[in-house]
Amino acid sequence: MTFDTIPILDLFALGWFTGLIALYEFISTRPGIYEKSIAAYVQNHRRDWMIEMSRRDNRIVDGQLLGWLVNANAFFASTTVIVNGGLAALLSYGEKAREIVAALPYAENSTATLWEIKVIFLMMIMIYAFFKFAWAFRLSHYTVMMMGATPAHDDPHAKDRLDHAKRTAELLGLVGWHANLGLRSFYYTIAGLTWFFHPIAFIIATSWVVLILTRRDFFSHSRAILKGPNAAQS
Repeated sequence: MTFDTIPILDLFALGWFTGLIALYEFISTRPGIYEKSIAAYVQNHRRDWMIEMSRRDNRIVDGQLLGWLVNANAFFASTTVIVNGGLAALLSYGEKAREIVAALPYAENSTATLWEIKVIFLMMIMIYAFFKFAWAFRLSHYTVMMMGATPAHDDPHAKDRLDHAKRTAELLGLVGWHANLGLRSFYYTIAGLTWFFHPIAFIIATSWVVLILTRRDFFSHSRAILKGPNAAQS
């Protein structure tokens, strides 16, 4: 197979997806921009949570809250495995699936090679999501260990306890970071599904997904709430 077998518009759509997603991920993680995102404000609350946790004698509730996060990451990781299994099965029914999609209004009829590329493309996104959720799941276990190793609230070495709480918050932040990347992959998969219909729909859906992510990360009402009361009207 060569790129000559893929229509130019499909190549452009795939390049648009790759370039736009990469550009968004690059810009949104720049320090000056990231510190204004919802992820940065959530991390501030994680830090406050771990500091308050270190001051309490009873930390059962904190452990339960973290347990819910662990279960959520495990759920999404298993979901990506199921989706990949379905996509792998779809490869063996390529001809029938292509006929069904081609019969839909405004749907473009793809060649067998291009159809397989589209399916494998979605599988790659879901595999990426699996690794992100699986790593977040593993990091959650490390966070549980860190939480369990937090010095007692009446420990005379208060500074060591505070430093430990902040490091636990940083580790918990990594859990959230990788889980967030896994969730974004579901958004990207939605955009990728439109490629089965038409490359122009794929371009539009990709742009739409990036706009949604931009709004939710930097301009949403939830971001204003997490930032603080002074931002309620922003």
